[in-house]
Amino acid sequence: MKSLIEVLKLAEQHLEQRGVPLARLSAERLLANVLGLDRLELYLSYDRPLVEDELKAYRKLLRRRAAHEPLQYILGNTEFRQLTIELGPGVLVPRHETEILVQLVLDHLDKIDRDPDKDPVRVLDLCTGSGVVGLSLAAEHGKLWCVPADISWKALGWAVQNANRADYRCREAACFLCADLCEAFRAGPLFDIVVSNPPYVAPDEMNNLPEEIKRYEPLEALNGGEPGGTAVIRRIIESSFKVMKQGALLAIEIGESQEQLISELFTAQQEKYSPPCFHLDLAGRTRFVTAFKK
Repeated sequence: MKSLIEVLKLAEQHLEQRGVPLARLSAERLLANVLGLDRLELYLSYDRPLVEDELKAYRKLLRRRAAHEPLQYILGNTEFRQLTIELGPGVLVPRHETEILVQLVLDHLDKIDRDPDKDPVRVLDLCTGSGVVGLSLAAEHGKLWCVPADISWKALGWAVQNANRADYRCREAACFLCADLCEAFRAGPLFDIVVSNPPYVAPDEMNNLPEEIKRYEPLEALNGGEPGGTAVIRRIIESSFKVMKQGALLAIEIGESQEQLISELFTAQQEKYSPPCFHLDLAGRTRFVTAFKK
């Protein structure tokens, strides 16, 4: 019988040969899943021999990863801030840069001076996907009412599932809506915050996406339309104003090359919004924009 470390090295080589990124990490995470260990326990068990049933289960998962299926789909979950998020086919895998979007909104929430028990902050989370943004806000702030909305029933199903598994505050604070952006709402001052991680990939860049994204993740949740991936963002800017209170925050995740295009979108709406402020991700790339309703 081969030891755990021997099997792990062979698995890493197998994944590398098939062009899987971060092959070592994938090999470790999948083996830890099969054995019911965390990664530290895995490191402490390198000399352990693996029995045939364990090897069979591990090979099955390795075949899926070698075909570039996202690691998060195979494991069935991923970590996002304080939450463990379940996900699978039909919903995007959350990216860690989106955690900064949540933090931008939390920082703004800290500045809102009113009694949340009497008048809770109302948040609209557009293009919610698996629910990570709205549910994280609900879990970490605790005194708000959030509407996670998405046009995809399949994605929204994952968001509801995640709310049911998350802490009590998420279940109590979230009201889900299947809708095309703000189309389900009458015009009126409903929300203190509108936040969104929308589709923003330019159509001519879709073919350049990594294989595991192109093969498995929902492309309609990525393609932002022309010009340059900003069509959905334009609609968010135009439609959100109708449901925002005066002084409400609009916060959107954007593509790193879209600052000029989005500046022009806000210029066209300058009577409605304050000048936009652009924010960087941890790699120093422009990744978020915020503005306030006048």
